[in-house]
Amino acid sequence: MSEISSKQLEIGLVLQGGGALGAYECGALNALLELMDQFAARGHKIVLKVVAGASIGSINAACVVGARSNADARARLNALWDDLTLETPPFWTHAAQRDLAYFGLPGFYTPRPDFWAAPTWTYVYDTRPLLVTLGRHVDFAALNASTTAFAVTAVEVVSGTMRAFVNQPLGKIAATKIEPRHVLASGSLPPGFPWTEIEGMPHWDAGLVDNTPLGLAIDAFNTDPDVDRMLVVMNLYPLRARLPRNLAAVEDRMHELSFGNRLRQDHDTARRINALVETIDDLAVLVPPDALDERLRARLYEARRYKIIDAIVNIDMQDPAATLIPAAQNPADDKDGMRDFSPETVQRRRRDGFKFAHDILRPAFENRWRGEALP
Repeated sequence: MSEISSKQLEIGLVLQGGGALGAYECGALNALLELMDQFAARGHKIVLKVVAGASIGSINAACVVGARSNADARARLNALWDDLTLETPPFWTHAAQRDLAYFGLPGFYTPRPDFWAAPTWTYVYDTRPLLVTLGRHVDFAALNASTTAFAVTAVEVVSGTMRAFVNQPLGKIAATKIEPRHVLASGSLPPGFPWTEIEGMPHWDAGLVDNTPLGLAIDAFNTDPDVDRMLVVMNLYPLRARLPRNLAAVEDRMHELSFGNRLRQDHDTARRINALVETIDDLAVLVPPDALDERLRARLYEARRYKIIDAIVNIDMQDPAATLIPAAQNPADDKDGMRDFSPETVQRRRRDGFKFAHDILRPAFENRWRGEALP
C-alpha cells in the first residue's frame, strides 16, 4: 500500500445556514457518510474530525455528531427532514405551498398569538417547538461524548460578538455541555425568530455575521504530518450567478452574496497565504530547535494552521458543475426559498444534494487513494 493510502484521513465539515435550503445538506451528508463507510470498509482509515455549522447547518451538524454511528446519523437526518417537510395540498400552486410556512412549521416554529402586543414585538414566531424536535432527533449524550468536534456559532445581540459553542476544547474556546438551546441560538434569525439566551446573554443567528464557520473547522485540525486532511464545505449559495434582469433578481443576488462563502471569492489570497506558510516552514527547518522559544513556536503553529486551506473541497448546491456560464437557478431556490418546506421542494433538494456531493466527493476519495474505485 502506498504512503498516501496508509495515512489516516481526517475530514472537517462546514455547514452553512439557509433555512429550508438545509435539505440540500441532508442529501449531501447522506452521500458523505455513505462514502466514508464504503471506503472505510476497504481498509482506509477515515475520521470525521470536526463538524462546524451555522443556523440550519448547526441543526444538521447536531444530527451528525449526536449519533452512535454514520448509519445512525443518516437515519436521524432523514427523520428530521421528514418532520420538517410541510404537508401541503398537491393541487396548490408552488408559491402557495411555499408561503404556507408563513403560518408556522410543526416541530419548528408557530406564530405568536398575542397580536394586541404587536407594537412591542421583537420577533414573530415562537421557536420553542424546535427544542422538542432537537431532543427527539439528536442524541445529546453522544454528541457531548463524541471524539468528533462539534462547533456552532451565534452572535450576541448587544455586544455584536461572535460566540462559538463546542463540545470539546477548540483552540482558546472552552468546552460547553451542548444542549438544544445552543443549537437553537445559532438559528435564531431575526426578525422572524426571537433571540435565545445563553448564560444570560441574548443570541441571534450566526449567519448575520458569518454564515460559513471555516475558522472553527480549521482550528480543529492538528499539524501531524502523518495525517491527511480534507475540509468539505457545503455551500448553499452560488458564488456565480447570471446578471439580474429585474429588482427581484437583484434582491435575490444580494441575498446570495450576503450569506455565501466569502473565502471562495479570493482564491489568489488563499494561494499567497499557502506560499507564505511554505516559506515559513522552509525557514523554520534552518533554525536550531533550541533557538525556538515558546513565543516563536506558538507563532509557527498559528501560521501552519492556514495551510489547510489548500485542501478545501467546495460543494456548490446550486451550481455544482462550476462551468464558465453559471447554471440557471431553480425558481424554488430564490431568496424566498429559505421558507420553502413543501414536499416537492424538500425531496428535490435532498435528492440533488446527494447527487452533487456524491459526484464531487467520490472522485476526491478515489484520487486520494490513487484512483481506487468502488465496486
